[in-house]
Amino acid sequence: MELSKVLTPELVVYPLEASSKEEVISKLIYALQGAGKLTHPEIARKAVMEREKLMSTGVGRGVAIPHGKYPYTDEVLVCVGVSRKGVDFDAVDGQPVYIFVLLLTPEKQPSKHLKLLSKFSRILNTVQAREEILEAQSPEEIARVFHKYDKKY
Repeated sequence: MELSKVLTPELVVYPLEASSKEEVISKLIYALQGAGKLTHPEIARKAVMEREKLMSTGVGRGVAIPHGKYPYTDEVLVCVGVSRKGVDFDAVDGQPVYIFVLLLTPEKQPSKHLKLLSKFSRILNTVQAREEILEAQSPEEIARVFHKYDKKY
């Protein structure tokens, strides 16, 4: 699955103004709703927060990939947020998170979820990709960085 098909500039929240994990997740979900991608934001929010209770998706190096199953879609839904200040997201390394990738996936297609999660993990494990995302000045630039690295992986 090409990121250019699921991650458009309208699905990038920049700058993401939030001060808590719950606020980050809510803002990303409401951005998806505003783009017409989901119809039940509270169900989506609850699914992601339930997943966070199991274990934080703050994977370290300033990155978090919150995700959950969303029964009202047949496609993977993606929204990216980039915070200038950083947010305490209970990351495994204890550091603030600056780059957030929210994934909502169909309940009946777990392989789509795993493939996309793996793709974002590979991209965000690259120091250069993280630096370019953090240096970007607009949603369009951030989306372009993800698309560029998607072609490499």
